Formats: sequence, C-alpha cells, structure tokens
Amino acid sequence: MSDNVATTILGREENSGKKYPMILEKIALLLGVLLFIFTYSEVFSYFDNIWISSLLAFAIYPFVILFTTEMIGRIIQRVHNDA
Repeated sequence: MSDNVATTILGREENSGKKYPMILEKIALLLGVLLFIFTYSEVFSYFDNIWISSLLAFAIYPFVILFTTEMIGRIIQRVHNDA
C-alpha cells in the first residue's frame, strides 16, 4: 500500500497560521451596507437631473462604499499578518 501524504503542488512545507479575524471584515461590510441604506437618498437628491442622480446613487456610490470596505478589510489583513 502506498502512503497518501498531502503535499502542495510545489512540494512546500506549509504551516497553519493564526486564526484570521473574519468577523471584523464582515462587520465592515455590514456597516458599508447600512451606510448605503441610510444615505443613498441624500446622494440621490444631490442633483436635479434624475439620470445623473440615479447613476450616482445606485451605481457609483455603492461601488465607492464597497471599495472602501474592501480597503478596510485589506488593512485588517495587513495588520493581522504583520502582528
């Protein structure tokens, strides 16, 4: 019988690291969603033109919030990996 030893593709030794605080990223994403829910009407009413305000409030603004929460998550990862 052959020994089935789990290895990586390149045959590297990998060690398990510290437990990652995924809950912090989930909280940041939840806060981003709540921020959008409570502030999209203010962004929508910023312009008089319905097309511009719709584009800004429902396309650009959510991507800005998502980008910001992603950057917060990456900062959390960087701090966690450097500590």
